[in-house]
Amino acid sequence: MADSLEDIVIVGGGPAGAYLGYLLAKAGLHPVLFDHSHPREKPCGGGISYLALHKFPLIKKATDIKGIGRKIKIIAPSGSEFNIGSGYLLGVSRLKLDKYLIDNAVKAGVRHIPEKVINVYEEENHWVVETTRQKFKTNLLIGADGTNSIIRKKVIGPFNKKDITFTYGYFVTGAEKEVTTMKFLDGKKGYIWVFPRGDHTSIGICAEYNDSHGLKTILDDYIEETHPNISIMSKYSALVPTAGTREFFNQPCTGENWMLVGDAAGHVNPASVEGISYALWSAELAAKSILHHNHREFDSLWRKEYGRDLIDSMKFKDIMYNPYFLDFSVKLAKKSKTYSKLMFDILANKQDSQTLFKRIIFDLPATIKEYVFSKL
Repeated sequence: MADSLEDIVIVGGGPAGAYLGYLLAKAGLHPVLFDHSHPREKPCGGGISYLALHKFPLIKKATDIKGIGRKIKIIAPSGSEFNIGSGYLLGVSRLKLDKYLIDNAVKAGVRHIPEKVINVYEEENHWVVETTRQKFKTNLLIGADGTNSIIRKKVIGPFNKKDITFTYGYFVTGAEKEVTTMKFLDGKKGYIWVFPRGDHTSIGICAEYNDSHGLKTILDDYIEETHPNISIMSKYSALVPTAGTREFFNQPCTGENWMLVGDAAGHVNPASVEGISYALWSAELAAKSILHHNHREFDSLWRKEYGRDLIDSMKFKDIMYNPYFLDFSVKLAKKSKTYSKLMFDILANKQDSQTLFKRIIFDLPATIKEYVFSKL
């Protein structure tokens, strides 16, 4: 038998779970948050997008939020490169960001139980959450436990391999801290990143899971060529959900007595592999639906507010990773400040997909004019 009955249980203490707990507790509810590993340094780049920064200014208050340069160095598969920049980028240690979010959730009234959830199952119209030490019953079970979500596996099944990106990388010291780098891969839909983040730098590589062979060798060769004097602190690998088909977004993120948010829901930009923005956004919408006493409203809310962007980003992925498009874009950005700014805004998640085409048309005269004058 379960030890107690809780109204709301959240499994997973990353940005989605911690922020959701914080919002619910601030509204007077008493969620229980299970996570045995957070806060910890997450294996990722740690770049904070424009969308996350301006829609959720709370993350500015987290410690160790650092500027990572006003420029992004874009390197096409051909080797052509250009520094673009028209705004301020931020990088963060996920250890410190996640600690900040969990600490604020606990201060607001969230009960954090640092135990690993090893099983969940239904019993008498409730979910039973089993940890390594005890059991709890809950009226509403929320999965915020990432790509390998135990909750997702129970309610709708695990991610398909075609909907996953593989990442591998290192945390290092001694790397340049002024320019963020994205080097797109030749023959793979993925890129190498160099993201300064406080007192260290994340250098990593990502590509679709089904085409991830050889990534370590590609990254190691790049580091040997461009950063021979760095010191490696640790290495990492991780899986990130990145939808491969539109049908992926037809899957429900709610049921009779359960919800999925953040990475567990698969809400990650399929093209850029950025997830912090959507982790926080999904938490905000999930909290809104729960406070409306209709948690299933979440499925319509996320589809309305950012579902279109995720679908469009998935469609844009083939173009974004096309080597000819990338080479053309880098060369055009060298000639046109207008096009350079557009590239920056797309990569910084500042430009939404719904107005992208209109902006391209609006910017076209200036882009052409700047290109022509550069030739004179």
